[in-house]
Amino acid sequence: MSKGYIVIAQNNSTTDYLEQAYALALNLKLTQSEVNNLTVCVDSETKKLIKAKHKKVFDHIVDIPWQDDAKDVEWKINNKWKYYYMTRYDETVILDTDMIFPTDVSYWWDIMSQNDVWSTINVRTYRGEIVTSNYYRDYFIANNLPNIYTAYFYFKKSELAGELFAMVEIIFQHWQRMYYKYMPKGKPDWLSGDVAFALAMQILGIEHLCTKKNIDSMPSFVHMKSHIQNIPYSEIDNVWTKTLPTYYKSYNNFKIGNFQQSYPFHYTESDWLTTEKIKQMEDALGK
Repeated sequence: MSKGYIVIAQNNSTTDYLEQAYALALNLKLTQSEVNNLTVCVDSETKKLIKAKHKKVFDHIVDIPWQDDAKDVEWKINNKWKYYYMTRYDETVILDTDMIFPTDVSYWWDIMSQNDVWSTINVRTYRGEIVTSNYYRDYFIANNLPNIYTAYFYFKKSELAGELFAMVEIIFQHWQRMYYKYMPKGKPDWLSGDVAFALAMQILGIEHLCTKKNIDSMPSFVHMKSHIQNIPYSEIDNVWTKTLPTYYKSYNNFKIGNFQQSYPFHYTESDWLTTEKIKQMEDALGK
């Protein structure tokens, strides 16, 4: 059974997602002992930016199929329903590009493979605590949606995953209508990947097949959005890096505040990833 990670990298006017994907690919090669393959899905414009260095560390470079659903929007998430059709693996984990892994979590794969779909439902603060704040998730609570995070999302080529992604496609293509019909207690005014996947599970009645409420240790990741860090809102800036210091020795040895990081780290602020961090990983990998 082939296994690997997958991301979509579509640059916009402010963020170089291709460079983030490159850093993630370097990092996976350096930290993951078993599964360290990364497939990167790109649009035609981002594809023009691909260099030899990318090809050395990307397992596959996949053209986003059909049409680019995110062509006319700045926040380019509209193609997330296509992951099932873009992956080259039998078993796949969806990631966001703005992540790095400080430690080896290869053993998660054997556990996750017992299911056809396994979504993260518990994320962590920089202290390693399970996030309890609903600051960014009022719509989930109001509509009793499963607490899905697609920034670490496992699926296997299977009937269940195929059914899920078929419904996710419908929601992505008609998100305003679907939100209106199925989220009567409040809905966002924008397309959200997490909301779409959660809503698909709820409509299909498959939440119990796609999540494990009795297991909170994995899969999980540190989510660095400011207002879920168990810090009073008035004491942390909306940009977390303005409040919390990073003490960075290497890709597998860094602290946020005084807390050593061990879970996959979703840094969220693109400026956190510096050219120095990337160069260090290139040197370590010998690229």
